[in-house]
This record gives sequence, C-alpha cells and structure tokens, in this order.
Amino acid sequence: MSPRRQFGIAAAVLATCCLSACTGSHPPAPARHARAQGPGPGSAMSLQIMPAPYQLPTAVSREVLLPAAGGLLNIGGLTPSGASASTVTTLDPITGGTRPAGRLAQATHDAAGLVLGGRAFVLGGGTASSVPTVQAFTPGTPATVTGAMSRARSDSGGVSAGPAGYVIGGYDGTRLDPEGLATRDGLHFRVAARLPVPVRYAATATASGLIWVFGGQTATGPTDVIQRIDPATGAADVAGHLPRPVQGAAALSLGGQVYVAGGAGTGDVLRFDPATSRVSAAGQLPVPVGYAAAAVTGGMGYLAGGEDNGHPVPTVTVFRLVPAGPGRPAPWLAAAAGPGRLAPGSDPSVLPADVLIADHHNNRLLIVDPQGRIRWEFPRPGDLAPGQTFLQPDDAFFSPDGRSIIATQEDNQVISVISVAASRITYRYGVPGTPGSGPGRLFNPDDAMLTPAGIIVSADIKNCRLVIITPPAHTLTRVIGRTTNACQHDPPRRFGSPNGAFPMTNGDYLVTEINGDWADEMSLGGRVAWSANPARVRYPSDSNEVYPGRYLTADYSDPGQVAEFTSSGRVVWRMGGFNQPSLALPLPNGDILLNDDFNHRVCVVDPATHRIVWQYGHTGKAGRGLGYLSDPDGVDLVPPDSLLVTHGATMGAP
Repeated sequence: MSPRRQFGIAAAVLATCCLSACTGSHPPAPARHARAQGPGPGSAMSLQIMPAPYQLPTAVSREVLLPAAGGLLNIGGLTPSGASASTVTTLDPITGGTRPAGRLAQATHDAAGLVLGGRAFVLGGGTASSVPTVQAFTPGTPATVTGAMSRARSDSGGVSAGPAGYVIGGYDGTRLDPEGLATRDGLHFRVAARLPVPVRYAATATASGLIWVFGGQTATGPTDVIQRIDPATGAADVAGHLPRPVQGAAALSLGGQVYVAGGAGTGDVLRFDPATSRVSAAGQLPVPVGYAAAAVTGGMGYLAGGEDNGHPVPTVTVFRLVPAGPGRPAPWLAAAAGPGRLAPGSDPSVLPADVLIADHHNNRLLIVDPQGRIRWEFPRPGDLAPGQTFLQPDDAFFSPDGRSIIATQEDNQVISVISVAASRITYRYGVPGTPGSGPGRLFNPDDAMLTPAGIIVSADIKNCRLVIITPPAHTLTRVIGRTTNACQHDPPRRFGSPNGAFPMTNGDYLVTEINGDWADEMSLGGRVAWSANPARVRYPSDSNEVYPGRYLTADYSDPGQVAEFTSSGRVVWRMGGFNQPSLALPLPNGDILLNDDFNHRVCVVDPATHRIVWQYGHTGKAGRGLGYLSDPDGVDLVPPDSLLVTHGATMGAP
C-alpha cells in the first residue's frame, strides 16, 4: 500500500504471532460481536448485528428510545458530564438524519418509555433521586407533565402488550419495586402483576403474548433469572436462567425470538426462544454497552447509546433478520470445490463472506472463500486485451454496486476498474510504468475508491495530493492539496505523502500521511476535523474507522503491528508480530481482517484474545500455488459486506 521509506526505522521488539496467543503488555480490546447464528434450528432467517452508519448527536446512556412514525425518538438520558438530559431527538434510521423534536418538561434518566394512542410517555426516572412524574408529548412539541404514578420509580422497563403499556420493576428511592403497573392512557395505573424476584435495570420485552424480564439488579447484586408475566391473568413466575447474571441489558423482540443485548461489562447478545425458554448465544455487540436504550421499528431492532466502560457513547447498533445461507448470487464465482488451503487451526466461521485479495507480487486478484478455496482469479488467460498488462496490484475494493473492482497498481502508476462478471478492464487512469504529475499521470497512487456516482477518490503518494477522477474522462476533475514532490503535513493545503483516504460513516474521509505519521479526518471540501499521531505507530498505513470515535491503522514496519486509536492519537488496543502489514479492516463480528504483506499471508485476528483465528497463506513463505500468496497488499470482503457497499449510503460526495 505504501512506498518503502528511504530511511531507517527503529524497530521495537514485538512478539511473533501465529495461530496461538500473542503476548504483550497492552490490554485486549473490548469484546465485540461474533457472527450471529440463525434464530433457531430449522429457521430460514439469520440475525445480523452491525454498527449503524450513523450515530446519535451526542453521547448518552440510560435514555428512552421509542418508535414514532417509522423513525425513532431518543429521549432524555445521562450525559458524559453526569447531568440528566431533557432533549428529544428524532432519528431517521433510513437516512441516519437527526433533528430536534422538542424537550422534556423535566430532565430525567433511567425512566421507562411507552407509546400510547400515538403519544410518547416518559414515566418516572429522575435526576438526583427517583420521581413519580409522567411526561407526555407528540414529536415536535414540548413535553408536559400529565400526571404521576402512585410513587417514585426509576430504573424500570417499559413494554407494550396489546392496548396497554406496562412499567416493570424498578426502584422507588429506598427499595426495589416488585410491581408491574399497567396503563392504557398514561394517566391511570393499576397493579397488573408482582415479580417473584424484584429487580431494577432489567431487560424487558414482549413475545408470544407474554412479558419477559431478563436479569437485572437485586438487593444482593446482578441476577440471571428470566421472569415471565401473563398480562391476561397477572401470573408471574421464574421461567429460566441466563448463562450468567447481568444488569443494564436491553431486549429486542424480532421474528418471535427475544434478543438480550449487552449489559454492564459485557457485549454478549443472547437469543431467547419463548416457546422453549432456551437461551443460546447470538453474537456480540460492535460496541459493548450497558444501560442502552432499545426499540423495534420497521421490522428492525435498534440499540442506541449506553455506557462502554462507564462512559456514555453515541453509537447505534442495528439488528435485522435476513435469509439464512449464502448471500447475493454471484454467477461469476467458480463453484467451491476441493479441500481448503488454510493454516491449521483456522476457523472459517469468523468470516461473513469471501475475501478479495490483491496478491501484489503474483500480479493477480483472488477471491478466496472462508474455507480457503479460490473462487475467482484475475487475470486469467484471455482476460487482458492485446498489449495490456496487469502488474503489481496493491489494493482492490468492490464498487458500491458490487459490479466492479477498483484496483490500484501503485508501483505500476495506474488505477484500473475491472468488471467482475466479464473479467475485463473497463477503465484505466495513468500510464503503466510511467510516473508523473501532469494530465493522465500519477505517482504511486494508493487506495483508490469508487463512489456510488462512479467518481474515483485516490491518494497520489509521491505527488503529495488527493485526486478526484470522473470516468470516462482521463483528466483530473479536482486536486486536493498542492501537487509537489516536497510532501508536508498541512491539510488540506498540503499532505505528507498521503497513502489512503477511507470513507467514514459521517461523510468525511480518514486520510493517512506517511511523513509525520498523521491521520486526519476531513471532508472532500477541505474541512479538517482533527489530525492525530497514533502513539508509537512508526508508519501508519490505510487508517479507517471502526466506529465513530475509534480508528484502526496498520503499522507498515518490521516488526509491524495493527492498532486502534482515538482522535487524540491515544492507542486503545494494539497487536504486534507482523511484517509490514499495510491494511487492516474491521469485520462485522468485531474481529480484524488484515494483509500481513511480507509474511505472505492474510489473517483474521480476534482483538479480545490477541490470536490469529483464520489465515490464508504460509507464514514467511511466498508462492503462487494453492494456499500461497506473495506480498498480499490489499483485502476486501465480497458484497454485500464489502467496504464501499457498507459505506455507500454515507460516502461524502467529491
């Protein structure tokens, strides 16, 4: 991905990693979500858990999330300063847009929320102490205090069952409240049931006509009990147990199953089958949160805000059911056949899709399935036109429509667009083997991206600039930065040898600069949000976003490393033992896919355990045969899990 430096690099001692533990002094990354399994035996649907390509306007936890007119209302909560919020924000899950939708009459957190008769109700909660207040509003109007429950109550769950809403459990300021209150209008309440195990901070949901209460905090600490309430009779009992005690989890009812997500100190997602009371693992959250808000709208579940290690976050996680089995048909892929060629100990289940590999020194692109079988290769005999070459691809990404691959041939000075179905180069910018800065010339282009409009955004390393190209033209549409060979860090006016510009979920791009070891968030219009030096990263390469506020970079050094960092440059996780890795990408399951260039392998690492859990290629051995690579310099997933497909809706327009 990045040109070799012309000066020495002081090498730090890092442990060598293989398909075993990688030791070091750095703490593991928080647990994040594993690839979800299907809803149950024989089911035709599978659960996907993924970070949304947007976030809340501000970090918040212990708020209320309610469905409203196809969107979501995010109400009140606890801010990072510890203050209770009175804000009400409408969130459009389709566009990711947010807008103010009024204010509460009284700021609150840890309240219960209900929708009754088209109005939103916020019940109880509090600031310094629990309150009985009931507030109500319609979106876009200020809330008013409409009444009160019989006594103060916070830390409760709110659920709807038929025409009634229910406030379950909680805390009245002195003791746990075992009562489940029912209301049809938000004004009048009756005791509908009594929990056999009084709890606060429990996860609540309805399924199969019953109300389910998962875990929570008892007088002696967190509990693992699953409680069941029949709203028709008021009967309540203990129906089962979670694998471990949990408090501050959230529950979502999808497809007849209930998914219990997160909780204090965990990112686990559990599946509960109301028909059998069976609990099974469903995956992991991309951001491990407790005390988050949850709601279902449009057949999809949403988990918003919450606390990660005690700190409120603005993240949104999406839960959706999709048909089980293989994804979008790709007739150009060869049928999977023969044995896989993976390193011993590899787990194919950690990958959500096949992997596209830019096999640099073998002058080819490969698609390898999770079992290690080659499904597609370019170029094959007859793929290239007479006189055409395809040399030294070091990056390759699927286009946002999944029909093309854009390959950057850095050392050959060109960018090529390839039709995957036809196996033909359909567009090329640059002159093979001829560097330059004038019309039709590039000098070590890197990480070219295609936008949904078909426009190319690329770093042009030794010309010290970013370039915008609009095919089929062969002239630059726009240049960001000064065209020069004296690269300096001063974005957006100048860049210090930029080696990547990756799309972010907010429409900005994350630019990496080799000289000075910089990562910059900026818009393609030139607005720079921040610049940072990831701590103790000697040669950052292809930095990209894990989720808002957390970023991933490869350290193209020997020994090399991959690291996650914040916008201040603070490294929050790292793993060493690599030889000039140039690209690391976060996977939907929280693992990391990377190409370890001069160990001649592509790996998946589990950041929680610091272990390589999947590997294609022989460590330290270059080759071209089955199971071998030679300086793999770029990776992507096959659509719909590919980088530009997942970012297509939020890619900033050049």
